Parts: sequence; C-alpha cells; structure tokens
Amino acid sequence: MRTDSTPNYSDVVSATGFLRPRASRSMASFQEHLATSHRILALLGAGLSASSGIPTFRGAGGVWRTHDATQLATPTGFAADPVLVWEFHLERLEEMKNKGPNAAHRALSELASKNEQFLALTMNIDDLSERAGHSAESLRHLHGRLDDLRCNMCDLHLSKTDSAAALEPLLQNDSSTPLSLGDIPRCPRGECKDGLLRPGVVWFTEPLPQALLESIAEWIGDENDNSRRIDTMLVIGTSALVYPATAYIEGARKRGARVAVVDIEQEDPSLLGLAEQDWYFQGDAATLVPVMLGYLP
Repeated sequence: MRTDSTPNYSDVVSATGFLRPRASRSMASFQEHLATSHRILALLGAGLSASSGIPTFRGAGGVWRTHDATQLATPTGFAADPVLVWEFHLERLEEMKNKGPNAAHRALSELASKNEQFLALTMNIDDLSERAGHSAESLRHLHGRLDDLRCNMCDLHLSKTDSAAALEPLLQNDSSTPLSLGDIPRCPRGECKDGLLRPGVVWFTEPLPQALLESIAEWIGDENDNSRRIDTMLVIGTSALVYPATAYIEGARKRGARVAVVDIEQEDPSLLGLAEQDWYFQGDAATLVPVMLGYLP
C-alpha cells in the first residue's frame, strides 16, 4: 500500500540511474512477483553496508597504510605480525561501531520478520543487519563477524559476551599509543599456552566453515524436492562473480527462482546469467531495496 511518503520508483531511478540490461527493470513486476513468493533467498554484499559509510574490504585499491590488505588479512599475515593485523582490524571495527544500519538493512529485517521461509546470506563482516533487528535464525554470515573472536592455535570460538570482554581493552586503547604483542588477547583455554585471539572472520586463503555450508545446503534442499522450491533470489550489493555466490544463485535458479539484482556498480548483468524473467536495478541499495520490498520507515 502506498502512502504520500512512499518514494515513487521513477523518482528513485532518476536519482540513481540504472543499467538497461536484458533483464527486466520493472519495479511493479518485481513487487507483484514478490507478493506471491513463499521461499526467498538473499545474497548480501559490501554494497549493502557501503550505503552506511562502511568501506569495502578492498577499498582504496586494497591498500592500508601502504600494506596490501589481501596480504594482511591472511593466516600468514597474522603469524608474521599479529600486532599489525590487529591494528588493521581494529580500525575496521571502529568504523563499524561508528556506523548504523541503513534503510535497506531495515527493509530486509522486516521481510525476515514477516516470512519464516526467508534466509539471507551476508558476505559482510559487520553487525549492521543484527542492529537493524534481523534475527539470527534467518541470517548466515558467510565470512564471519569482525566482533567475534577465536584462537589462532586451537580454534576455540568465544561467545559473544567473552568476545566483547576481550575486545574492550583493545578498543579503549589510545590510538596514539601503538599496540604491542602484550596487548593482544590470549586464548583463555588453559591447555592452549601459545594461542592468540584473532578476529573470527574468514581471511583470504581460508575455506568457509563446513558446518555453515552444510546448514545453508540443508535450507536450500534438493532441487528435485518441489517442497523446497525457491521463488525469489535477491542479490544485493555484490557482483557475485566468485564462489560460493555464483553457486547459490545457480542453485536457487535450479529450484525455480527468479533473480533480482541490486548493485551500484555497472557490471554486465549477463555475467550473472540474468534473463528476461529476472530483474536488474542499478543504484544505491539503501535507496532501491526499501522501494522493492515496500518498506515504510
């Protein structure tokens, strides 16, 4: 239902612009399809949180203080210089804490609250979806969360409470005072004598957790099981050109899904295999997603 405060899609398009791909650009046809969708899968990328002012992991050319971020955020980088790697992640954690969820996060949270058959797979390592009210039951962090901690030796995963307690001294550290190795929190497990706590994110060269992949596969279900049909696949803020993103899009399509892509980058939609029954909206996720989902603040 529209109200006077509901943005008109033509106004949104004129403000943001969009690519004219082979896929449909009709907001009305997407909303009509969404209204009849029961099982919905969403893939969320950096473009979603970029609308809140959080830079992408490879932002500024992937360089941080002259260091290659893709070399820092690795097990090898942490083993070589845990202090430097922690400084890099603490800066990102401060950015996360100083930003808030945007209208797209809230629209997706509302969709999750209204549809028990909705699952969002986020590639973001922030907590903005949770702060928008998105329930843990309908959200999976593919790359972990920046504010979760685990041991680099025994792989102990700390609880949210214990992670927060271990992070507090690091976050309170005077930024003008360099960290030292003694500032890095140690593994609390008694038998683990040499373990250092590290951010609980999936670093470059690391595989995604097997238990996570299995839980997602269980939700998606067998493509021959008609009861597990997926009606709509949302791809928001990502070009989705790497594994497992491409696999989830293809898996949803095999289960009957029509795909709707929202991305501010003018990538070639044909790379995602979009066809006439799909949708491609080019623009800011914080502007477009609330309109798509009929979210009224």
